[in-house]
Amino acid sequence: MENPKTCLSRFSTIVCAIVFFLCVNCLAADDESTMVYRYWDLKASQNRDQYQFELLKLALEKTRNTHGDYDLVQVNKKITSLRASREVSRGEIINIEAAPNWTTDTVPSELRKDQRIAVKIPILQGLLGYRRLIIRKKDFEKFKQITDPSQLQQLVAGQGKDWEDVFIYRANGYQVNDEADYYNLFAMLVAGRFDYIPLSAIEAEDFIQKFGQYSQDVMIAPDILIYYPFPVLFQVSAHHPELAQRVEKGLIQAKKDGSMDKLFLAHFSVEIAKLRTTRNRTFILENKRVPTALRLAEPLLVK
Repeated sequence: MENPKTCLSRFSTIVCAIVFFLCVNCLAADDESTMVYRYWDLKASQNRDQYQFELLKLALEKTRNTHGDYDLVQVNKKITSLRASREVSRGEIINIEAAPNWTTDTVPSELRKDQRIAVKIPILQGLLGYRRLIIRKKDFEKFKQITDPSQLQQLVAGQGKDWEDVFIYRANGYQVNDEADYYNLFAMLVAGRFDYIPLSAIEAEDFIQKFGQYSQDVMIAPDILIYYPFPVLFQVSAHHPELAQRVEKGLIQAKKDGSMDKLFLAHFSVEIAKLRTTRNRTFILENKRVPTALRLAEPLLVK
């Protein structure tokens, strides 16, 4: 007959094993239920990048009570915006980014609507559509004399390959050289490959600082501005619709309670003030590929 102490010990071992097994399963289930956001940005402007990341985190915090915990991971990969968009479509390395509203007839097949979900809440309030012109310092007087769109249309703008902006300029009669990428735009400008680089008013100064080796040769043309509707949205992999639904719900709540506007002004009040107080020569372009619901009829921040 088996010793009672031996039976009790064996029973205790079995119970411990069952408890351990159940705990492991519970932890695994928790891990699987936690939403994981793998976010990427271009690192074009530290302020813009920080705002977009903080806004995404704000949206996720707004939905913690209804959707539970989350993991928000910043993916630090030096890749082009087109490559990043492809990765978002795959939904593996990157599954969310903040990007302009891609149009179905201008993007590769893997970036079309069935591969990506755009959260239809503009996150930069149209601010990315206000474009400052980075020029060679020696051309200052030439740009100072520009008062009519036809004069600017005779010059060549420099843009990155596959940038959505390229279509906008060409559709409005502007000449564009789009052979550059983000990292060699300045080198091509200084070399005379094109005449100016139109960049967002919230990015132009950061861009010059980032590529400081060219600061002796280039400048932002004062008092001249291009504007076109250019909404920026959170774009989520279609493989993870639940991630998009949560972000949308969180942004709606943040807009409703004012926290989204508060965060926006905390980051961009200086740039907004400059646009409102400076008398710019403003050239307005159409962007017919932006859905009407996301389009501003005219620039709201210029005099």
